[in-house]
Amino acid sequence: MRRAITIIALVGGLAGCASMGASDTESRLTQAGFRQMSADTPKRVEHLQTLPPYKLIKRTTGGKSYYVFADPSGCKCLYVGDAAAYAKYKTLVQQQQDAMALEEQREDEGFEGVGAK
Repeated sequence: MRRAITIIALVGGLAGCASMGASDTESRLTQAGFRQMSADTPKRVEHLQTLPPYKLIKRTTGGKSYYVFADPSGCKCLYVGDAAAYAKYKTLVQQQQDAMALEEQREDEGFEGVGAK
């Protein structure tokens, strides 16, 4: 019973986050350890404009990989993270997808039980 209550609370919390859209992605990036870097100099603004907006991309410099997410209209910033931050981000995304699938399954089961004897 306690486990079911925990799962329901988790699903409800994540479902609320899912409605946030792009800011939800940025929230997960921050939770995963990505650093937010404002485009507050002409050079950074120029760099921000060269990146595909709202896509997490992999870059390699000096043999080291890092990941970048550009938000040119919202925060006018970049989110930059290393491989560990990227792995954590992917885990957070998977957890949210799993919770949403569980919620959909529970909703489907609820509808099947309506009117059944």
